[in-house]
Amino acid sequence: MFRTTQSVTEIRRWAESRDGRPCRDEGSGRIGIALPGEPCEAREVGWDEFEVTFRVTGCVFLYEDAPGSCRLFVGSPDDARAWMRVACPPAARP
Repeated sequence: MFRTTQSVTEIRRWAESRDGRPCRDEGSGRIGIALPGEPCEAREVGWDEFEVTFRVTGCVFLYEDAPGSCRLFVGSPDDARAWMRVACPPAARP
């Protein structure tokens, strides 16, 4: 099941339980979570920088909470809705 949050404490707990770390894309300036084994063109940042950027830009964090799941999205609420339409189309939802 997908969940959404704006709690950086919850994001950090989810990310660290999957060996994820906060990062920022050099080109766009977008923040995200880098997970092991995934290609990442971003540079790592600290949780403090992640939190400030996350709050200032009004981001939301969507994530699948199933054990071991690594599906996530960090971005604006509008972009999150668009991502969900692709990641989990209505026909595939329970």
